[in-house]
Amino acid sequence: MSTIYLDHQATTPTDPAVVEAMTFAATQCYANPSSPHAAGIRAFREVERARGAVARFIGAGRGEICFTSGATEGNNLALKGVVGAGTARHVVTTAVEHKSVLDSCRALRDAGHEVTVLPVDGEGRVDPDRVAAALRPETALVSVMLANNEIGTVQPVARIAELTRAAGVPLHCDATQGVGSLPVDVRTLGTDLLTFSGHKIYGPKGIGVLYVSHRLSDRAPLVPQLHGGGQERGLRAGTLNTAAVIGLGTAVGVLAACREAEAVRLAGLRELFLAELSGLVPYVLNSGAGPGFLPHAVNLSFPGVDAQQLLLEVADVAVSTGSACNSAAQEPSHVLLAIGLPPERIRSSVRVSFGRFTTEADAVRAARALATAASPAKAG
Repeated sequence: MSTIYLDHQATTPTDPAVVEAMTFAATQCYANPSSPHAAGIRAFREVERARGAVARFIGAGRGEICFTSGATEGNNLALKGVVGAGTARHVVTTAVEHKSVLDSCRALRDAGHEVTVLPVDGEGRVDPDRVAAALRPETALVSVMLANNEIGTVQPVARIAELTRAAGVPLHCDATQGVGSLPVDVRTLGTDLLTFSGHKIYGPKGIGVLYVSHRLSDRAPLVPQLHGGGQERGLRAGTLNTAAVIGLGTAVGVLAACREAEAVRLAGLRELFLAELSGLVPYVLNSGAGPGFLPHAVNLSFPGVDAQQLLLEVADVAVSTGSACNSAAQEPSHVLLAIGLPPERIRSSVRVSFGRFTTEADAVRAARALATAASPAKAG
């Protein structure tokens, strides 16, 4: 029996249309897009076509899009590129950010800068007034994610942007988890920098986007972290991954056409899954399942069950115990700790996320398989 894949917050399967576009790119647009000959110009035009598609997708200008290897690189470039070197400066972020943001902040702290990590409430949401209160004259950047990668909490980014802009402080938003299910428009959100990855929206791995507003670039250009050929307006040196760029352009086009309807369908799958589960085994929700949360994801705990062992017993269902970036660390989730969950509940937590190719039958079969493995008799 085939595996039911319910780990779309870790990565998504590549859409067939994306595979087709990348095959075309690999066979027809293999020239270096920086080369001046006809083949290079053809590759360049396809790259710029994809850049335009990405820009339209998030309401940005074409010149505000920088291609990266993914959100991790984009987050590093955003934070370190704004804070830069020299005089000690101050950064504000939250306790539930992705590790690529928190570890970048740790590196900045090690370099002599100050970092304020704000707490969140029991749902994982930061209070905009706390953000405003943390701002100082030397604050160089605020970084708040759009939606959490473990519990799906959507942050009040637009409200935070109003406060940071009034204070003259740039705002960075890691939108990696939200861009696949939520409407993302950088003008509406009010962000100065925004990052996301292709592989979270049915595109290829190894490609991502960093949006840098003209407003920010005109005032204080980012300090590049890679030096070389000056690609991507000097922000990110290195030969572009043309096939991945073209694949990403296709991925955002497919997503733009179906995102709203798909979000409703996925929320229905989650409801069906939880309803089926509730009749079979006790569980407790660690995340919300309504407005203010991603529609396709849920984090829950099975009391008395070791989640790591559970995953070994349900080989035909692919779910996770938290962020894929932390799966080898064997340490408690920093997100679940931040919302105040006790260790025993964290140890029994499972993250489930539905996707484009998930069916109702998949949701029901997955619930039954998890319930069987987590049943009180088996746990005992």
